[in-house]
Formats: sequence, structure tokens, C-alpha cells
Amino acid sequence: MRTGTVWQDEFSRRLLGIAMLVRLISILMAFVGLVGEPLTATVLACSLAMSGASLALLLSPAVASFVARHPFVCVTDVLLSLAVVALVGVESPLVIATMSSALVVGFLFRPVIASACGIVLVAGYLLAAVVGDFGELGFMTAMGVPTLYVGLIVVGGAVRHAHDAQAEAVRLVAEARFASASADERARLAREMHDSLGKTLHGISLGAEALPRILARDPGAATYYATALADGAERAAQEARQILVRLRADQPDRPLVEVLRERCAAWEQETGVTCTFTVDGFVDISTDARYELLAIVEEALENARRHAEANRLVVRLVGRDGRVGVEVEDDGRGFVPAPDGTSPPRHYGLTGMAERARVAGLELTIRSAPARGTTVSVGLAAAGGGATAAADGYPSPLPKPLAPQGAGAKVASAGARG
Repeated sequence: MRTGTVWQDEFSRRLLGIAMLVRLISILMAFVGLVGEPLTATVLACSLAMSGASLALLLSPAVASFVARHPFVCVTDVLLSLAVVALVGVESPLVIATMSSALVVGFLFRPVIASACGIVLVAGYLLAAVVGDFGELGFMTAMGVPTLYVGLIVVGGAVRHAHDAQAEAVRLVAEARFASASADERARLAREMHDSLGKTLHGISLGAEALPRILARDPGAATYYATALADGAERAAQEARQILVRLRADQPDRPLVEVLRERCAAWEQETGVTCTFTVDGFVDISTDARYELLAIVEEALENARRHAEANRLVVRLVGRDGRVGVEVEDDGRGFVPAPDGTSPPRHYGLTGMAERARVAGLELTIRSAPARGTTVSVGLAAAGGGATAAADGYPSPLPKPLAPQGAGAKVASAGARG
């Protein structure tokens, strides 16, 4: 047998189930062909034996599992078929029910073993034809049935080969996708470290190097620079935390909807604030755009946690008309976004969201007003290209806010509270 796992995949189970179902139908057809003839105990016993074996495989998971662990049990099915041929004769309509054995043998066994079983089937059939007193045999009885045995074994082997090839192709594609996702992840991490954390740490290093000289010349100015260094260190720590959070949040091998649903559930558990996640349509975006989109959503969730004082938060994922959008809406205290979408002093969330949107070709829109809540909307074309805004400033696949809101900010992106 080619492998002990053949039975364990759904395709193999279905094929064997179909073979057993065809056998049961063949037995019924044989009884139709025997109408008008006496029903002998031999025919009845053979029919019951073949039907019982077929029903056991079809209906009992325990029998199926046993066959999976001991595939050579299928050899007993070949012997059962030969016994039926020997007992009822080669001209009995019940012989047609033995054809499924050849198909099963061809699918389950390697070519060498399948060929050996085929030889046994054909030889046993021809022996029964010679030993039995059937007079002159017709072409179908003498040559047709043995040829069908061989042909069905070949068909079963071809199906097995095609199934193996497809399974191998699926495995290789999955490995390639995983390798590509891993490479993308490493590249994103390197870019993230260079563009944010690396620059911040470099600035801290330069400031720390200059601080002794400043302290010697102007102690008052040194206090200012020391405060700036502390702010830079805090920013570096925040950027490092954000990188780690995003690396944990994004799992490229999982559907986007699952990642977002899981993140919303985790946010609700962390904050105690109700977070409802809704999906409308199927979405599929590029890995890079997905990473930046999730980073923006994560920043929006963090802003809501730290600043909104909200009682309810809704995250919507929408895929419609070739576009993808995510909307994060809270009913918190709101704020007045800067027209240019920049962060307030000593805050960096707005600027970071805007930069991410520009890099990934996303369109980010923030709508908020004091005591009116905040809605963060980010959208793009499903293929991952830059998206254009709808006439009202919303990415086209996204629903409009539940209630009118005040000022909004929009560049190629715009910020929320940072």
C-alpha cells in the first residue's frame, strides 16, 4: 500500500464510500436480473455477505479506522469477490457487484500489489469459468469481465496518482506561501526597525553623546536636552512595544477576518468595553497592505483604550465592489482632528498612521468631534493598490457613521488621537 494515511483524507474516504455504494446498487440490479429465477441459498448468502461488508465500511467509523490502520484487510474483499464468483458462477448477474473490488484495489495499493491482486482476480474468475459447467461462454463472459477487472484497477491507480499529485501540489503551494510570508515578515520587521525604532535610537545616541558638552557650556539648556532624551527613550520603548504587538497580531497564514475577530475579542477582554466585530463580504489583500492595515487598526484600538473613555466600540470589515475597508468606531469623548492629520506635541500615533497609509497606498480618514465619538476608516482596492475616496470622504466599501460627526482630517491618510 502506498501509505497508511490514504484512508485518512476525506477524498479517499469518499471514493471508497462511492465504490461501496455502487456495489450495493449492483446487488440490487442483480436481484432485478434474477426475477423469475429461483433464489438459492447460495445467492442469498453471497448477497448478504457483500452487502454487509459494504454497509460496514459506509456506516461504521470504527471499521473505517481499522481498515486505515490495517489496509491489507482489503485483500479479504478480493477473496470475498472470488468466493462469490465461484459460488454463483460467472454468468450470474451478481458478478457485476465484484467490480468495485478492482477499483478499490487500484486506488488503495501501489502498482505492484494492485497488479498482483488483479492477477488473482482475473485468474480466479477464469478458473471458475473453466471449472463450472457453463457450456460455451460468450465474449462478454470470457473476455469482457476480466478486461473490466483490469481496466478498473488501472482507473483506480490513475485516480490515486492524480490525487497524490494534487495533494503534493497543494503542499508545495502552502510551503511556498509560508516561505513567502516569512520573507515578507522579515523584510517588514527590518523596515520597521529602520524607519522607526532605529532612527529614534540613533537620535537618542547622538543626543546622549552631545549632552556632556552642553552641560559644561549651558546647564540650563542641558535640562531641556535631558528631557528630550527621556521623551525619545519613551518613544523608542513605545515603538518597540508596537512592533511586538503587530508581529503577534498578524498571522499571514490565517484569514484576515479571523485575525481581526480575535483581536477585537482580546481588546474587549483587556478593556472591559464592548467591542462588536462585523463582516460584510469576502476580502483578500496583499501581505504588505494587510500588515499596514492591521497596524493602523491596532493604533486605533490603542487610541480608543487610552483616550476615548468609550462605552462601546464597533469594528467593521467590508469587502465590496473590488474594494476592502475597515472601520473602527467608538462612542467616546471625541476630539478635534488637526486639518493636516499630524499628532499633537509629544504624541506620535497620528503621524505613524498617516505614514503607514501613504506607504501601503491606503486611504485613511478620521471623523471626530468632542462628545461625538471617533470613527477611523481605512480602505484600499482588494488587490492592494492605492484606493481613492468616495465623494463624501469615505472609502467606498465602508458604511457611513452611525451618527453625524464633526471635523474630519484626510490626507492620503489622516490621524486620530495619538
